[in-house]
Parts: sequence; C-alpha cells; structure tokens
Amino acid sequence: MSLGLLAWLVSRVEPGELAASFGAVPAGAAAAALALYLGSQLASSLRWFLLAGALGFGGAWRRYLGAYFAGMFFNLFLPTSIGGDVWKVFWLAGGEPRRLRAAATVLADRALGFAAMFLLGALAVTAADPGAAARFRWPLVGAAAAAAGLAVLAAAAPGLLRRLFPASAGRLQALEELARHPARVGAAFGLSLLLQGLCMGAVAVLGRGMGLAPPVAFYYAVFPLIALASLLPVSFNGIGVREGGFVFFLGIEGVPAGQALTLGLTFFGVQVAASLLGGLAYGVGLHGGRAGGAA
Repeated sequence: MSLGLLAWLVSRVEPGELAASFGAVPAGAAAAALALYLGSQLASSLRWFLLAGALGFGGAWRRYLGAYFAGMFFNLFLPTSIGGDVWKVFWLAGGEPRRLRAAATVLADRALGFAAMFLLGALAVTAADPGAAARFRWPLVGAAAAAAGLAVLAAAAPGLLRRLFPASAGRLQALEELARHPARVGAAFGLSLLLQGLCMGAVAVLGRGMGLAPPVAFYYAVFPLIALASLLPVSFNGIGVREGGFVFFLGIEGVPAGQALTLGLTFFGVQVAASLLGGLAYGVGLHGGRAGGAA
C-alpha cells in the first residue's frame, strides 16, 4: 500500500518539477527541522518517563530515552505511525505480567500528545490567520474540546468510569493511579505542548524555507489532520498516507503537487534520520536491555 500510494503521488508530478522542488530545499532549513524534531522526541521521552514513574516503573531517564528512540526505529517497519509503541510496551513490561500497566503508560503518552496537538491546531485556526485551513476550524476545535473533556473525565471521575464499565475495572486501575499524580500528568501535558510545537515547527521551517506561500499557522492547523490520517493501518509508518495529506491540504492553499510532495517526503526524511539514530541507540544498548522494576 505504501509503495502504491507513493507511486500514484509521484505519477501526478512531472519528474523535472519534483527534482527542482527537492533542489529548492535549503540545507539550513533541513538541518533546523531535524534539530527541532529531535528536540520534540527528547521531550516525548521525558513525558513517557514521567508517566511510567507514576505507575511504579523505575529506571533512569537515559534508558527511557534509548527505548523511545528504538521505538522510533521500529516504527519504520511496522504498520501505522505508532507501530513501535508495541515494542515499547514489551520493553517496559520486561516480560513480566505488567504489560497492561506498560500499555497504559504508552497509551497515556499518545493521548496527551494528540490532545496537545489538536489544542495547538485549534489555537492556530482561532488565534491566527491560517489561510485556507480556516475551513477546518470546527473539526479542530471540536477535537480539542473532546480531548479536553475526556481528560477531565478521566482525571476527575475514574470511579465513574469503573461504574460505567464494570467489566473493565481491572483495566482502569492504571488510569486511576495516574489520576493520583496530577502534578506528573500536568507536567507531561506541558511537555506535550512543547514537543508538538517543535514537531509542527519543523514542518513550518521546511515549508517556509522552500518559499511556500502558506503562513506558519497553516502548518499548525493542518498537521493534526495529516497525523490522524497517518494512523490508518494501511501502510508502514504512515508512508504514502502522510505525503498524500500534504498534497491534499497544501493543494487547497494553491501549492503545486510537486512542492507539496517534496515537503512531505523531506519531513519524512527528517523522521527517518531521527529513527536511524534510534536504531543506533538500540544497537549500542542505550535502552539498557529492559526497564527498571516497579517502585
């Protein structure tokens, strides 16, 4: 599916146009985007470390950092853009009967990330001028409001969830424990805002470096929608789906398909570069083999 989607996207662009677009990507913009993306992943690993600590998992942050980057590496070969999360769950559980709790840390990590991403997207379409992306105002605002409501419900009324879903009481125990650490969860959400801002900023830096017309707010507004589409389990690491999203949304702003595809592929190249660093971290054992035991 990934190869088919990419082949279809490339077939819509003249070869000379695509080559010229890649030649227009400044090396400085690509380096800045990589630095911003790596910074976002550092913040993301710290967020996971905080959530894991709240559920009793030990170990130094350095090892979580190594495991997080290793998960990025495995994302390259697993379906959807979050396939590497499965590896992180098994690493954190350490082969012991704690996989449900380990999965809760990864799911909470992702949930906070998506909540922050849609919040930033909603702010971009309400507090700034995102150009044509303004037409997606209500989906973004609605998603941000829904995420905020679910977060408040999960934090303030875990007992209510237990009563509503009695058959899942055991699975909700980890959620209740997280609710007892509001400071950690709040800090994790703050890190989510930081890392999502850096990640979207990396796309904006590339777009502006290429001389594309959309304002910076545009990238913050449409990136959540592109990221959501990349979760569809039809391709490896969202390859093809993500690039198609760039072509579609940038096309609304009048950006030629060749330039939009170049932006999508260049951002994917940034992700691959960071993920290959994750493979190196895994190869040298930066993750330390397995996480620490329960606190």
